[in-house]
Amino acid sequence: MLQPQNATNLAVTTTPQNITLRQRAALDSALRVDQAGEVAANYIYMGQLFVLGRDKQTGPLIQEMWDQEKKHLLVMNKLQLQHRIRPTVLFEVAKLAGFGLGAVTALLGKEAAMACTEAVETVIGEHYDE
Repeated sequence: MLQPQNATNLAVTTTPQNITLRQRAALDSALRVDQAGEVAANYIYMGQLFVLGRDKQTGPLIQEMWDQEKKHLLVMNKLQLQHRIRPTVLFEVAKLAGFGLGAVTALLGKEAAMACTEAVETVIGEHYDE
C-alpha cells in the first residue's frame, strides 16, 4: 500500500529504471493478472447484489464487501497507470464471467453466494501470498 511518507521515493511512485527486461515482463504480467482478478471480483459482487440486493440481511453485507473490493480495484488501476502497463485483453471477459458467477451463485441462495465469495477470496489470498 502506498504510504504518504514514501511519496517522494521514486521506487514507490514510478517503475525503477534499472529493472531487467525479465523483471519488467514479470511486473507487467503480475499487475495485469491482479487487475483482472480485481475486476472479476467487483463484478461477482455486482452480480450477487443484483440478485440479493433487496434482502435486508444479505444486501448490506454484499454491499460492504463490494465497497472493499472497489478500493482494491482502484489500487490496481493506479498501479497499472503508474507503471504504464496495458490492461489485460480479457478485461471484458473478466467482467462478464464475474457478473455471471455472482448472479448464478446468488440465484442458488445466499449460502451459495457466500460460499462463492469465500472461495474467491481464499484463492485471491493464496495468489497474493505466492
